[in-house]
Amino acid sequence: MTAAAKITVIGSRLAKPGEVFFFMEEREECKKCNIRGTCLNLDSGRKYEVVSVRNSNLLKCALHDGGVLAVEVANAPIEAYIDAKKAIAGSKITFAPTKINQEEENTADLFSPKGLEKGDKCIVKEVFEGIETDGKTFKRVSLVLE
Repeated sequence: MTAAAKITVIGSRLAKPGEVFFFMEEREECKKCNIRGTCLNLDSGRKYEVVSVRNSNLLKCALHDGGVLAVEVANAPIEAYIDAKKAIAGSKITFAPTKINQEEENTADLFSPKGLEKGDKCIVKEVFEGIETDGKTFKRVSLVLE
């Protein structure tokens, strides 16, 4: 298991290496579950990737009709636009969403992407193309939470 990986359970249909998902908060059905501590050990609103399936022991779940399996997950990369000066592969940054006057919705979403919050410590994994908006230059990067 990698240092940043966690063991949790996920719906059997999603339990495949490489599957990416956002973990949401506890649901009413979870309150009576005897494995909820394993299932609810992730951070709400964060993006995760299944690294491996731990075993094939199918467990019952009130939310997943096909049951759940134990998996190893890690923080998944999240694409975002950041100040071009900070866009250096391998560098550590503190994420700060940027408000821009951009009408193109898919681009605007990358300035404040789902799964990242102001102050998050991240590692820049990859750097892609840049854009200029509001008189500033930004680069699209792939970030992973530390």
